[in-house]
Amino acid sequence: MLRKSTLSICIMCLILLVSSAAFGKWERSRESNPVDMEGHLKGIHFADEKHGYAVGDYSIILATKDGGKSWQKQQSPVSHDLWDVHFVNEKTGWISGANGAILYTNNGGKFWKPQSTLVSVTLYGIFFLDEKRGWAVGSNGTVITTKSGGSSWALLSGGSAAGEIGGGDPGYWDIQFLTPTLGWAVGENGTIRMTKDGGKKWEDQNNVEVSGIDSNLSTLDFVNETTGWTIGEGGVIMHTSDAGKTWTSQATDMGLTEWMHGVDFISEKEGMASGEYGTILHTTDGGKTWKVDASGKQQGSIRDPFYAITFPNAKAAYAAGEWGTILKYKP
Repeated sequence: MLRKSTLSICIMCLILLVSSAAFGKWERSRESNPVDMEGHLKGIHFADEKHGYAVGDYSIILATKDGGKSWQKQQSPVSHDLWDVHFVNEKTGWISGANGAILYTNNGGKFWKPQSTLVSVTLYGIFFLDEKRGWAVGSNGTVITTKSGGSSWALLSGGSAAGEIGGGDPGYWDIQFLTPTLGWAVGENGTIRMTKDGGKKWEDQNNVEVSGIDSNLSTLDFVNETTGWTIGEGGVIMHTSDAGKTWTSQATDMGLTEWMHGVDFISEKEGMASGEYGTILHTTDGGKTWKVDASGKQQGSIRDPFYAITFPNAKAAYAAGEWGTILKYKP
């Protein structure tokens, strides 16, 4: 009996090792630093294989020029919490944050310049198609846009300025555009909305009474004009293959209860998601099956959340979270 039990255990261990190896390995790209009260990282984005940026609480801005081998702090001109970052090339990028803050750089973060948004709500998400056209979203249903790289920002009809209309509107937490006119935004209470005119008008895509999903949605990612995912509170993962006409739940058999914070796909098949308690999920079949990447949890504390994840190319992925922690994935 002992030999048989030992053999069974060995076989199970071998299966787990093979499964883990198939998904690659996570390693620490940057250690956490709770002693110096470094902020939790809420956003991370790579412009290419080498140049990446991460932002978070206490106005922290981090940058790497060597694919995550080292990270350097950059000077922020504001003291607000920062929530999201987006670059269109290695030099040009924007950061959004609390009190309507948007920061801009055209030199890779050597200098960050505040831009005037005329709103004072927290801007949780920011996205740019190119060096000129961009959008940001936040509390109270706020949506703002620019066609000048942020030299001037305009309030769209779907949003609300701080202290003005729309105080009861659900907040938006993320936004993405595929073309100058076609985009999506997600947020509180299961909100999923699509626009076909650059954000002037928005169409609800999640009928809560039909889907039963009224959880807060943290972020979204579309790989083309029809295929995308959104994730959020209570382990919610939703997928569409028809531009949002229908959304279906994924990973329902996993019993997920963790709040999922980040999602990023490099193709219609392969993507990753991150969340509370060190959770990192990986799929290679478009989300039909999701597997917990155990090596990600082993690199962090079981309590540590990963608030953001980016999968810029097939060679690497990065997860950012509590106390400035950044993990790097290698296939």
